[in-house]
Parts: sequence; structure tokens; C-alpha cells
Amino acid sequence: MKLPGKLMLSVLMLGIGVALGSMTTSLRADSMTNGNQPGSVNDPLVSKSYVDEKVAEIVRTELGKQQGNGGAGSGSRSLIVIELNPGETLYAGEGTEMIVRNGKAVSVSSNSNGIPDLTDGADLKAGAVIPNNHLLLFPRDDGRGVKPHQDQKTTVFVMVRGSYLHVGADGKTIASGN
Repeated sequence: MKLPGKLMLSVLMLGIGVALGSMTTSLRADSMTNGNQPGSVNDPLVSKSYVDEKVAEIVRTELGKQQGNGGAGSGSRSLIVIELNPGETLYAGEGTEMIVRNGKAVSVSSNSNGIPDLTDGADLKAGAVIPNNHLLLFPRDDGRGVKPHQDQKTTVFVMVRGSYLHVGADGKTIASGN
């Protein structure tokens, strides 16, 4: 290619570069006019101490509400660990949540209603194997619960939030809560 052709090609490439550069700059400038950008007047940046102070206020308010109810809310909000030995059954009260942590456990139901498995979005019918670390919700106090599978020879640990009745293999109450 001769010198005039190279010169024309260089000018053309420079012109394309300037045009693309100005378009990129104008696009960035347009996005900066958004008033909800972090650090803008509508969305200011805050310090960690400010956030910590607000979180502490919320916690104090929530604790005050629970204590104002005679402490009724504090027990039902905590998780406790129940050790289920082979042959024992753990029945749940209305609104109780359970998580089987280890071992093989099955669902118990005195009727055809299942237990909602919130993790899988499934309904576990009586006798169904409960997957470990799945959140179960018991909507009514009607004889639904969990027990170790018949093949389970060791203790099954179950985390419980809410009311429960722990019954031994002999049918006698071992413990109850809330």
C-alpha cells in the first residue's frame, strides 16, 4: 500500500476510535445521572458505626417486645436439640419447626396429612424418610412428628423450635417443651 492509502486508513481508524470513545463517555455520563447511585444524595454512604447503632436499636426493640409479652416469645424463638433414641417419637405442636441433623428418621402422622418439607417444597406422608438438614413445619397439633427409622441403631439429633412432646418406646412422656 502506498503512502496516501496508509494515511487515509490511519485517519479513518482515528476517526472511528474518537467516535467510539465519545459514545462510551456519554453512556457513562448518562448512567451517572441516576439519583440512586451509591454515594449520591438519594443513596448516601453510611459508616459502619451508624449501621451498628441502628442494628442494636432494632435488637433492643425486638427484645423489649418479647419481654413485654411475659417472655412468651423468647422460648419459641430458640432452637433446642433433642436426642431421639431408637423407638422414641418426637411429636410437634402447632407451628413447630424441626430439622433432623443426623441419622435416618421417618415422619409420623396419626392421619393422612403429611408434614411440609419447606426445603424441598414437598409433603412427607407417614413413614417417609426425612432428609437430613431439611426444615419441617408442623401446621397443626394433630399427632404428627418424627422418629428414628427402624434400621437406625444410634441416636438421632433433631433441632426443634416450638412446642413438642418427646415420648419413649414404652409410650411414657420423656420431656415436653413450650
